[in-house]
Amino acid sequence: MADAGVDVRDADVLIGTSSGGRVALQLASGTPLEKIFEGQVNVAAHVARPSFGADWGKLQRDIAHAKELGGERTEILKRIGALALANAGPDRRALVSSQLPMQTWPDRLIRLIALNAETGVRRAFDRECGIDLVDALMATTAFFGAAPIWFEGAPYIDGGFHSSDNADLAAGYPKALVLALKAPPWALKLVSLEEGVADLRATGSEVIVIQPDEEATEAMASVGSLMDPAICEPATRAGRAQGHRVVQARGTTGWW
Repeated sequence: MADAGVDVRDADVLIGTSSGGRVALQLASGTPLEKIFEGQVNVAAHVARPSFGADWGKLQRDIAHAKELGGERTEILKRIGALALANAGPDRRALVSSQLPMQTWPDRLIRLIALNAETGVRRAFDRECGIDLVDALMATTAFFGAAPIWFEGAPYIDGGFHSSDNADLAAGYPKALVLALKAPPWALKLVSLEEGVADLRATGSEVIVIQPDEEATEAMASVGSLMDPAICEPATRAGRAQGHRVVQARGTTGWW
């Protein structure tokens, strides 16, 4: 998109959930986009495919049951949080720290979204709340098989258990650009992108949603799994090509 004349780094705030938190930090790092692009294209050579020792099929069934029991969103998320805590893994501080483009919060406004595993309530971490940046990123990416992050006496896990995008948290801004993958059938989030965007639009915000188009989807599908590091090169190249198409279709004005 920047190649075509629209730089998403011009946004007033960057909100990232789970892997989206990593994207937000890259965009706020001040690193030239071309260097970030090259890093993503070549990342598979340096990253191993993550291992997960738990019974994934059973976990999916347990989460489906947690949702079927119903109740308020927080009640459902408390059940999911209990499952996440019961299936936690080792501490990832050294690994996550080594992957960050910076070790302290940047000057610009970034919010990383995590979920309190005990209360089922989301929390937006930023530089003002006192949490270490590495802890904030570990919290928003603490999926099954990863240790939760304890902050102010509470365990925090991946904000994606609530929503993969948490678009409604952009309320208060006149315009919002949502960059989101299309949720696979096994996605564990409770709130869909459509629901979050509808809630955001109900506050009066103009929302633009960009998801992988057909060409980008085919490029990613060629690898097989979204969790396979080998997807990074085709996804990165396809994303750059789609960015050109998006701006060519919408023009360069009216984004912010």
